[in-house]
Amino acid sequence: MDNILLNVSAAVVALVVSYFVFWYRNHKNEIDSKRAKGDALAFVVDTLGQVATNIVYDLKDSSEKGAEKKKQAKIKIKNFYADANLPVPSDAQLSGAIENAVTLMKLSEGEKHE
Repeated sequence: MDNILLNVSAAVVALVVSYFVFWYRNHKNEIDSKRAKGDALAFVVDTLGQVATNIVYDLKDSSEKGAEKKKQAKIKIKNFYADANLPVPSDAQLSGAIENAVTLMKLSEGEKHE
């Protein structure tokens, strides 16, 4: 009786493992593409502050003021990520990154003049 239970449980475990391997092989491309998209999104989030800072400094001496400069910065950041074939951050993320970059720029300029 114990041998029968052991054999049946071994067969069930083998079937479960086989099904998992079969399912994974059939969905591997889908899993890999989702992982790549997640990696690209993480890269965008990591680099957004750096990109926004560079663009804010580029637009520092432009003739536009306030809201127009922010709009130009958003367009440039969106174009940067679109040209790199990366996911484009949301408008809220862009606004936050631009405002942080402007604050940092103003703080660094204030320290230089003091």
